[in-house]
Amino acid sequence: MHEHHTAVNGHVSSPDTPASYYYGEDSNLPPAPEDVERKLNRVGSFGEVAQRVAHLISQEATERRQIIGGVDNFWLLLSDITDFNPACTSVFIMRDHLTVEMLAEQSIRQAEKFPRIRQKLQSVGRLFRGPVFVDDPDFNVLNHIHVRRLPEPAGKRELDAMVAEFIAEDWDLSRPLWDTIIVENYKDDEGACAVVAKGHHTMSDGQGFVISQLYLTSYFDDLARMMDGAADKLHKAKRGLLLPSEYSKILKPLDQYAGDHPVAPLLHLFLGLLFWLVYFAQTIVSLFWSTYQALRMLLVLLSTFWRVEMVSEDQPGRRTPHREYSCSKTLSMQDVKVCQQAFSGPRPGYAVAGVPKDKRRNVKSNVGHVTLNDVVCAVITDVLGGILASKPEPKTSWGKIRRALNRTLPTPMAFFIPISLRQPGDWSMRNISTASNVYLNPSRTLTDDISVREIHRHIHDCRYELSLFKHSGWPKICYHLLQLTGQAPIAFPLSWFPKSMDNNVLVNTMRRILVKPIVDASLQSFTAIFTNIPGPKKPITMHDVDVAKWTAIPPQAGAGTIGIGIMSYAGGLSIGVSADLVPGSEGVARRICESFERRFELYVARAKEVLEHED
Repeated sequence: MHEHHTAVNGHVSSPDTPASYYYGEDSNLPPAPEDVERKLNRVGSFGEVAQRVAHLISQEATERRQIIGGVDNFWLLLSDITDFNPACTSVFIMRDHLTVEMLAEQSIRQAEKFPRIRQKLQSVGRLFRGPVFVDDPDFNVLNHIHVRRLPEPAGKRELDAMVAEFIAEDWDLSRPLWDTIIVENYKDDEGACAVVAKGHHTMSDGQGFVISQLYLTSYFDDLARMMDGAADKLHKAKRGLLLPSEYSKILKPLDQYAGDHPVAPLLHLFLGLLFWLVYFAQTIVSLFWSTYQALRMLLVLLSTFWRVEMVSEDQPGRRTPHREYSCSKTLSMQDVKVCQQAFSGPRPGYAVAGVPKDKRRNVKSNVGHVTLNDVVCAVITDVLGGILASKPEPKTSWGKIRRALNRTLPTPMAFFIPISLRQPGDWSMRNISTASNVYLNPSRTLTDDISVREIHRHIHDCRYELSLFKHSGWPKICYHLLQLTGQAPIAFPLSWFPKSMDNNVLVNTMRRILVKPIVDASLQSFTAIFTNIPGPKKPITMHDVDVAKWTAIPPQAGAGTIGIGIMSYAGGLSIGVSADLVPGSEGVARRICESFERRFELYVARAKEVLEHED
């Protein structure tokens, strides 16, 4: 047998030779067996190591779940790149005075129900991990509730000016993203005090913000029952547990078999299968129509985005930091119903034809029924079309060219309209909505001479476009794709060019000559952001003080765009409008609201003519 010798540091080793012979004084000696054993003991057993790795993975997963969604983060990226101000605003007119202490008490309860009220953002601007909301250790509701006084006569115009200033204020991302002001000396025929609240769009979409505002009022318990009831009904519908007539009125004869009848289990199985069959069929149809709508919208977008004319004067330089705001008087929801009955169906008066006057209260057309949105959008489109037509001739060369092109080429009016994806029973303050452009044409006759048939045709043109929009699936797909970027903002290109890196020559150059112009053009590719907010049908109170009127508005987009909010409350309807305060078009928000009142009353008068003709 031959002994096996191993070379160490160029020497042949021998079992009897000491280690110091092979290693110099400065050499790294191999670890002694007792050192290896001590290190292994410190690391732990294989099971302990696996447990620690599992804990780290669990901790990472927990932190990832707390990261805000990509749509929440989108508003931060957008306002970092451009001058976009993501403010959702609501205005309450109170019949009596409300004190800071009263509102603070309600806000404390609100913060318990909606954690983001007491939280601030952390880790904003990172590329591989999105921001999170964390509890603010310095949170105090009194830091977010402010008292202001109007200059005399402290009426509607003074309040409108203050709301506009409030909307235009910048955000401090180091604190919770909301503020409320109490206007204690406001007075008019409707109220003796005003409460104005605004929240950052990253905190919530418009619907979530309104839900959180309703928590301050007496309506919240009714809202909770309504939302929870809707969630329970949807849950039962998916499992076939509703009465057949609740799926469709034509199934009413089957109601008698849905109780303790022996065939009830088979009936519920049939209804459950029917629900999902209809759901998948609607999804396929929606995908087809949404593809058609998307291609059509893209074609119109490419042909119009570069020549959109705003209702306010052009701003060739830097966008003005000032805003203006106004709201209409309260109009009757019963008048909206009059328009619906008169103009639903294939011809004016179709819905009530042959129905006695005393039995028309709940009559609806089973063909071509028009909704509140259809009527209001038709009126708004006419109003904005009239304001654009009345603008003076542009002074700039590009303005003159644009005006000439718009007179020659088809120029529908673009509205950016949100679509809620919120499920019944979802109380969370986050962004669960998407949006899309909708292109509507004003009536050919924008004067008071418009005929009944032209109004009918115009409303149904709007109804067709809005129906395509509501059934479109691509905005929902885009929402889910954008939502995924919350985990890794680097996946969304806007995160590559943050303002914090302006000292980087490449980033600054790309941001200035490429990214910002593209984003600005996108935000100016439509005339208005338009949203409809259904409020309580009965009067409500805030800390036992009656709410006389309530309006809410979405944020504006790019320079010159306007924000329009439709609010229904206590049997009434009103609109709120925010716009840029630009020299030469001051008061445009007020003119839009006043024109809306007049045009709506004209539609109602024509609708009453139709109904009287059918008597």
